[in-house]
Amino acid sequence: MTLDIAIIGAGAAGLSAARTALSLGKTCLVLEARQRVGGRAFTDTSLGVPYDAGAAYIHFSNRNPWIREARRLGIETKLWRGWTHHEPWLGGQPVSSDDREQRLGGYGEFWEHIESLGQDFSDRSIAEAASHLSRWGRSTALNMARLGLGEEASRLSLQDYVSQWDGPDHIVPQGYGALVEASARTLPIQLGVVVKRVSAKAAGFEIETNQGTFHARTVIVTVSVGVLQAEQIAFEPHLPISILRALDGLAMGALTKVALAFDGERFGIEPAEDKILLDAPRGSMTFEVWPFDRNIVIAVTGGDAGRNLCTLGEREAVEAAAALFSSLVGQDCRKHLLGGSLAGWWTDPFSKGGYAYAKPGEYKAREALMETGIDGLYLAGEATAGGRFGATMTVAGAGYAGWDAAKRAANRVG
Repeated sequence: MTLDIAIIGAGAAGLSAARTALSLGKTCLVLEARQRVGGRAFTDTSLGVPYDAGAAYIHFSNRNPWIREARRLGIETKLWRGWTHHEPWLGGQPVSSDDREQRLGGYGEFWEHIESLGQDFSDRSIAEAASHLSRWGRSTALNMARLGLGEEASRLSLQDYVSQWDGPDHIVPQGYGALVEASARTLPIQLGVVVKRVSAKAAGFEIETNQGTFHARTVIVTVSVGVLQAEQIAFEPHLPISILRALDGLAMGALTKVALAFDGERFGIEPAEDKILLDAPRGSMTFEVWPFDRNIVIAVTGGDAGRNLCTLGEREAVEAAAALFSSLVGQDCRKHLLGGSLAGWWTDPFSKGGYAYAKPGEYKAREALMETGIDGLYLAGEATAGGRFGATMTVAGAGYAGWDAAKRAANRVG
């Protein structure tokens, strides 16, 4: 059988592409290397309670299609309280009220500076753009980059960042990953299929996998930039130089989470009394405390600190996060620790990072990535959502990109 559209990857982009293809009357099949769907949107239940090991926030929820999908499926969402509520710690104690006010002022200072640049400015790194700000303004830029984008501010394109859509965020008590998984239940998906080669032929494409060869008139590839850069999938003919240059202009961040499950002891901390450890080793770390009133703490960091946690492995990463949390609660929390889990996307072979960012001066790489130069072959994912949508680095962006690619593939099929 020759499919109209073969879709590689069952993350948000692949699922959106499949849903769109079916709505347009095209035959399709999603080939997924993992034994689950969702990609980097994954709700982990291994500790007995759900937590989002990957994407956790429905960003710009005023125009995010996952809000509508949650309503359709009857899955609850809640408005997120924002990003400035964490209690900051420095030098083993909470910062003073004066310093906390200055830190909040630095947050405003950074954003006022970004807005003052307008739309016409030369691309540079976020760190360079913030270099002349106050101590707390610079700190805001560094922490926002590491904890929000998963990378050091000196490596991130400012132009790429400011082109992103803004708006309120929602969270999903059941789990964002669970929402994405629920949306896939009626779609044609084959799990455990590792794609090795995509070859263009006269009548379409051959897709060589560990489970045989599939045939399709068009192909949508939704794997991460990290997987493409590692050349885990071979292409025949080779991807053109324009795509290779675009891939060189992008890189994968290392947003990393460590979940700690406790026996019910809460150390005198109430739910939502989240912390940020500004001087954690190798870089700042946040602690989301008792989310949804569950006996779990989620430690989050990124950039070089995130890479370090990933390379430590799960056991040592859990130990490191527990030791840092102990420094905040004033006692050894480990005697109440039931277990821990590392969400190490940087060392995950099917993602090789959290999400793609543009390097300084390379913000146009996302748009270039959309045109492969091979008739009938399309790339789609959160990395390409900057071509037409200001939604990169998000589940929604991946969905938009999958929708766009499926429409183009359907037009190609005719």
